[in-house]
Amino acid sequence: MSPFFRVVSLSTLLSFLAIGFAAGQPAYQPCPLLGALYPPPTIDKSSDEMKSFSVDFTGKFDQLIRTGKHEIYGEVTPNTSSFSVVLFSATGGNTNDDPIFYNYQYTAPGAKAKKNVSLNTVFPVGSLTQVFTVYAWLAKFGDEEWDSPITKFIPELLKVPTAGKIAVPWKDITIGSLASHMSGLARDSHACQLGKPCDRQHFIKTFSQLPPLFLPNTTPILSNAAFQLLAFALANKTPGGPKRSSGGSFNDVLQSTILRPLKMTRSFLLSSPPASNDIFGAGLNSSAPGEEASLSLMTSTHDLALLGSSILSSRLLPPSTTRRWLAPVSDTSNVRNGVGRPWEIYRAGISNPGPILNIFLKSGTVGAYSSYLGLSPDVKVGFAILAHDASGKAPDLNVHADIVAESIADLLGLAAKQAAVRYTGSFVGKGNDTAVEFKVSGDGPGLVVSKMVVGGKNVRAETAAKMGIEEGRLDFRLYPAMKTKTAHQFVAVYQDRDAPVDAGTPTCITWMTVGELGLGTVDRVVFGLDGSGRATSVEVPSGGVDLIRG
Repeated sequence: MSPFFRVVSLSTLLSFLAIGFAAGQPAYQPCPLLGALYPPPTIDKSSDEMKSFSVDFTGKFDQLIRTGKHEIYGEVTPNTSSFSVVLFSATGGNTNDDPIFYNYQYTAPGAKAKKNVSLNTVFPVGSLTQVFTVYAWLAKFGDEEWDSPITKFIPELLKVPTAGKIAVPWKDITIGSLASHMSGLARDSHACQLGKPCDRQHFIKTFSQLPPLFLPNTTPILSNAAFQLLAFALANKTPGGPKRSSGGSFNDVLQSTILRPLKMTRSFLLSSPPASNDIFGAGLNSSAPGEEASLSLMTSTHDLALLGSSILSSRLLPPSTTRRWLAPVSDTSNVRNGVGRPWEIYRAGISNPGPILNIFLKSGTVGAYSSYLGLSPDVKVGFAILAHDASGKAPDLNVHADIVAESIADLLGLAAKQAAVRYTGSFVGKGNDTAVEFKVSGDGPGLVVSKMVVGGKNVRAETAAKMGIEEGRLDFRLYPAMKTKTAHQFVAVYQDRDAPVDAGTPTCITWMTVGELGLGTVDRVVFGLDGSGRATSVEVPSGGVDLIRG
């Protein structure tokens, strides 16, 4: 089970998400909108803050290796487990940018490796391969075909005779359901081998005889075979009839859509290795059963950082496609978990009310190897962990992932500090009757509107009156929304600090209340930004006023 799926996991991150909240359960907590709590932090590797950050986390991993355990998260096996960890950020689209701002490499004394682990060391990643398959699809076709049936690309599925009483409803199985663990199909085809390309005809003949477990779009269950069907569809030049010409192998598509454009020179399929593949350690049986497009990728943490950064910065996809991709498709039986295409989504901070941060993950194990890729779109950072255990059993990365998660908490703190510098303070109009003040508060996230007077009218008092409460009970906060190079819009959320709870259960439904107070109420403000990203002015559209920093 993935470490982020544990109920006890990420305790530091969960506590930090209530940034600055008082100890214990306060009587009131702000209910922010789902999404970014502050604008994503700027990661400057040369800054004192990031240098301190690096020293701190190096110390934590050093202690983990030295003692073999973490006082909160548990034990590790430093004598046999080797690993590589990276943290990276979105870099703005230049493939020459280095997105990595922190890394830690460790080679176990029992590894018996020819070389020590480095950023370029190659590891098998198991089912993390599925991210590459979906990314290749989006880079080639976009997401316009999510609702198209797989039979549009592989029509021969309709001609294979069924076996047994339960047949696969191929016409109802869509590209999107295959990519999101919602196809209902059996887990494995038993028709492919890790070290060889899957034979299309043999796969279809064998797998089509296996009955489905559920109707499509019923409940999420993992199917490795589903991603092999996507790979066969990708190998067609375009969707169409049974006489389609081939568009090349899955490896050809992967190279042309992702690996070459991102200069991922240390990534390849086990079925198509380079002359010098230099895979770390041992413990992978290349003749073991396994679908090529689901389990057979090899890569390094450096290459995973290039991949993850490209997703966060929409380097290969339109930003609108990226936003749709980094979104949940379904819930699971665990309230903390959702699924995407093919993401395993961890909802950090699931307390109600309270901030929630979606972390888009993909983990994998194969042989003696384990892997992790995680993206936080709201913070614009991600991480990757690759590991090998000389015992022959895939290493448990729970502790490593929990320590890495603390970095996201620290970066949220950095985002709050930078927001305080860039957006808070006093802004004034042309006369003495218009002024607003913003601050970052210790009792919750977002920008607090501590004062807003427009044309001599106290907007806070008028808003409280519309809500039927006293001004002192009004909690008026702004959360980041749409942004351009010169402007950043924030959306307003109003709450009654003394609002009763429902049978002792706080209800967080601010997404239903934005704008409900109607005309004359401030539902958004727009900051004007200078070249450094600092707010120099603010527009209050409902009041028809523009103010400059005082």
